[in-house]
Amino acid sequence: MFLRTARHLVVLIAAAAMWRCGSSPTSPSGGVKLQGVVVQDATATSASAGVSARSAAKAGKIVVTVQENPSLSVTVSGNGTFEIQGLPAGGFTLVFSVNGATVGQITITAVAEGTTIKIVVRVSDQEVELVDMETDDDTGSGNGDQGTKTCMIEGGKPGAGIELEGNVDSGTSSQFKLRVNGNRSSGLVDVAAAGASYKCNGNKGGSDCKSNLKTGSKVHVGGNLTSCTTSAASVTATEVMIQKD
Repeated sequence: MFLRTARHLVVLIAAAAMWRCGSSPTSPSGGVKLQGVVVQDATATSASAGVSARSAAKAGKIVVTVQENPSLSVTVSGNGTFEIQGLPAGGFTLVFSVNGATVGQITITAVAEGTTIKIVVRVSDQEVELVDMETDDDTGSGNGDQGTKTCMIEGGKPGAGIELEGNVDSGTSSQFKLRVNGNRSSGLVDVAAAGASYKCNGNKGGSDCKSNLKTGSKVHVGGNLTSCTTSAASVTATEVMIQKD
């Protein structure tokens, strides 16, 4: 009995040693991971539901393919997200198709091994536009945030919800430019508010409330950050609250 147990122990030790040596060929050994978000067509407004890219994503008809390796292909999910792993270090090109037709491509270069890239793209039936990109070092070096921030609004991420406070610089209740309080934004933010609900001093209001918006008005804007670069940003507002002067 002792001899049989000893044999089993030797076999288990040998198997453990082979596992530690990394004999599994399917284990990732670096490469690049891409996480993407597809946002709505720039021509769409909150009052216009005809966002072809978004509806196509919900129908599972936006496909992203790696030009250098077509076997790396993924369908954008209904909420507009996608992920591709095992991308080649150095650079690659992403080809976007909507309903089977190629609409554009994005080339990403100078990518280090073991990097995670996060991108936001705007897709329409005619083109693809890179809105934002961040690069995170996954090497575990502990050097903190390695991302390259490209949004002029602190903490802003295209495709995500956002809350902003500031003063109306110019425009109308349908479309205005917002000067954000403090140093959160390095420039004026374009606000599309045609489909937003308006409140005045915390009370519900309609057209009468909208008419109170003027240059210099203090406002709180809630909605979606549709695009953001280092020099421009746009928000589709769902709610605008006009505050007391």
